[in-house]
Amino acid sequence: MDIEQLFLYYYRPLCLYALHYVNHTDVVEDLIQECFVKLMEKQPIANEKAYLYTAVRNACIDYLRKKNPLSTDVQPTDLEGTITDEEAAERSLHEAELWTAIDTLPERCRMIFLMAKQDGMTYHEIAEELHISEKTVEHQLSKAIRQLRKKSNDYFYLLNLV
Repeated sequence: MDIEQLFLYYYRPLCLYALHYVNHTDVVEDLIQECFVKLMEKQPIANEKAYLYTAVRNACIDYLRKKNPLSTDVQPTDLEGTITDEEAAERSLHEAELWTAIDTLPERCRMIFLMAKQDGMTYHEIAEELHISEKTVEHQLSKAIRQLRKKSNDYFYLLNLV
């Protein structure tokens, strides 16, 4: 795979992986880009995936240690608390698949889904903001969930994390 293909394939999962360590999207994006630059400089590498995940983990740990030099225990976390590095890597792939499926929803359907699930808005609040009926909100949300179940049924439990 060339660097552009690697970037397109791994960028989102690596960002989600890094977010298990560093909880700032802007910082994470910078760290990931730096890791891809280092990868380009070290080509060819036998296992790009392993290299990238290791480079991202190390970049996150370096960032956190610079931010707080007294911290000695740097572990990935999620809503459940501390998780292993392997769990963070695996979950990042599943989360990326789910976000890719969400991206394929029709625009209005995706917007309503994210307003409900990500922003925690009620049907009434969404209906008021978009100037539509609550029944339309309910229908669009149900349509989104049906489509997401078809595309990523194995990872549907992650919808609670969106």
